[in-house]
Amino acid sequence: MKKGFIMAIDGPVAAGKGTIAKKLSRDLQAFYLYTGAMYRIVALACIEKGIDLHNEGQVVAELPSIAIRFDGEQVFFNDKEVTERIKEADAANGSSVVAAFPKVREHMVALQQQIAHDAIAAGKIVVSEGRDTGTKVFPNADIKIYLTANDEVRAKRRVAQFKDQGKDVPFEQVLQDIKERDQRDKGRITDPLPSNPEELDYFIVDNSDENEEQAILAELKRRGLI
Repeated sequence: MKKGFIMAIDGPVAAGKGTIAKKLSRDLQAFYLYTGAMYRIVALACIEKGIDLHNEGQVVAELPSIAIRFDGEQVFFNDKEVTERIKEADAANGSSVVAAFPKVREHMVALQQQIAHDAIAAGKIVVSEGRDTGTKVFPNADIKIYLTANDEVRAKRRVAQFKDQGKDVPFEQVLQDIKERDQRDKGRITDPLPSNPEELDYFIVDNSDENEEQAILAELKRRGLI
């Protein structure tokens, strides 16, 4: 197994990136870098202080006061564990709003690269997942994976997540939210979610059936990474 390499996993919301990234991190004893959590934390920090998420100046001004740390699959915001909190709708939806601001992305990308650099220096494989990890954050990643699934499957997964949180959100509303989220993620000017992954050297995986970890492991072996 090659030590100190980066696996970048991108794809739309609810494609199963987190589930597969966590499984791969466990199987490979890798460092799990959940880049999306970082934007959710920015949104959460603003929500908690009553900052308008659409006010770019106020959001950017808040960045220096936000400390983010990963410990396995747990995420910490200013030393407070927020792994479950950032899954809630306000932080999840707000993340795509604040992520559209260039200075927010610049700050977060630099932090993501530093976190990965430190992990690689310690001899760890880095499994990073998000929206632009293979295009902007780690364009020279040893393997870039684009994970997708059809809209209806992704909406069902999101509904199930809400139910786990004790919330009953109608399927049609969730489906519409997902479609709007996709439009924001692909349409933003700064570092959009790739709309042409086949042209960007991604290994494309349809995860509609949530059974694609083995396909990824086989591709890693084919490339001589594990």
